[in-house]
Amino acid sequence: MGQRIIAVFAAAGLVVGCSKKEAPAPEPTPTEMAHSARQAHAHAAPHGGQVESTPRGHLELVTTRGGGYRVYLLDDALALRPVAGATGSVKVAKGGYPNVVLTPSGDHLSGQGPEHADDHLAMVVTVVRDGKPEVARFAAHLEAQGHGGGIVGTLRLAPCPTPPAEGLSAEACAKQGGVYSLEKEGGATALVLASPGQDVKTLLGARVGQRVHVKGTEAEGRVVAEAVALEHDHTPFHGGVVAMSGDTHLEVVSLRSGEVRVWVTDAFRQPLPLAGRKGTVEVGGVSAPLVPEGGGTFLTGTLPAADAEREVTVRLPLPEDPEYFIGFLLTPMDAPKPSSKSPESKGDAVQEVTITVQGGYQPSEVTLKQGVPARLRFVRKDSGGCGDELLIPDLGIQRPLPGLSETVVSFTPDKVGAFPFTCGMQMMKGMLVVQ
Repeated sequence: MGQRIIAVFAAAGLVVGCSKKEAPAPEPTPTEMAHSARQAHAHAAPHGGQVESTPRGHLELVTTRGGGYRVYLLDDALALRPVAGATGSVKVAKGGYPNVVLTPSGDHLSGQGPEHADDHLAMVVTVVRDGKPEVARFAAHLEAQGHGGGIVGTLRLAPCPTPPAEGLSAEACAKQGGVYSLEKEGGATALVLASPGQDVKTLLGARVGQRVHVKGTEAEGRVVAEAVALEHDHTPFHGGVVAMSGDTHLEVVSLRSGEVRVWVTDAFRQPLPLAGRKGTVEVGGVSAPLVPEGGGTFLTGTLPAADAEREVTVRLPLPEDPEYFIGFLLTPMDAPKPSSKSPESKGDAVQEVTITVQGGYQPSEVTLKQGVPARLRFVRKDSGGCGDELLIPDLGIQRPLPGLSETVVSFTPDKVGAFPFTCGMQMMKGMLVVQ
């Protein structure tokens, strides 16, 4: 029998998760539940751990299989904050596992607990400094080869050498802006090339300086990459909440109409085939079938309509766990509004979308029609953080986004596909889908 896993999530991130076979971990206290309301987004990790937002900036957690914990206090720009006078704790969602006390140790807080045998664990970190608590919730991955497998390391970019690196022509090196390499554990490096049909600058450009896992083949000091993802990328691409089983990721959205949508992706956050996938979605004793929607983009099931936050359980057989189920604490949202008028409408000169920028992008996914001029209105509701620059690498767009103002980005999408857009630090993410 596959392992049954329960995890409860809030819209801003992980609350608690535990194995069905063990006693449940204690629920977070009301203080611990007061998490930042800012939209979840991916972060670079200065110390190789995982980073989550808090009302006072960020917390970075480094966890080891041996039960060691390091917590770094970071500001909005991911610079270190002082830890003098701070206290903290780590609550691991595993029955019988003790709370771990954190104390200052140099530039971070540290603590030691029992060794871990699990690959995936939910953790709640609480830090108190100057009498003010801040809480972050993490999904730790402790696989020996890194979450998602593949070839793991830090992506680097260096100027083109003379003569060029073996396997890379001078013309190709100049076109991609330099030599991409993967710095692995122990200091070994490998040249990174793109697989046929892939543009190496698009594939790797937004990941430079970050720890990634690369899907591809490695031989003779060269890696031919098919896909690249952050080692711990749980970015909600559709405004929902992300969970995982093995290397399969689920993103779940609850709509006020009662519809629940589930996107299923692999370790590299690439869509997995949905044909033949069936499950159920449940709330308060009411169950509904979960089946692929007409376009085959996500799974859908319809529960009673609701406006208030509620716990929703998704049961979905997965290859690694045929009895997999997981619970989410979801706040229903409005159905996404069409990003442009119907293609059948006559006289449509421009397709226009307004995107709010405040700790993330809302909406985070925008659908456009190929060949029709587009006007994206980015409205910034803040003046700090990394949202002051917009990058759409695939479309060659790089624009400043001044704080507390609106910036219009106009272009005509001339090719079909999914094109990510990010802030300058790749911490905030969105997706343009051109059909």
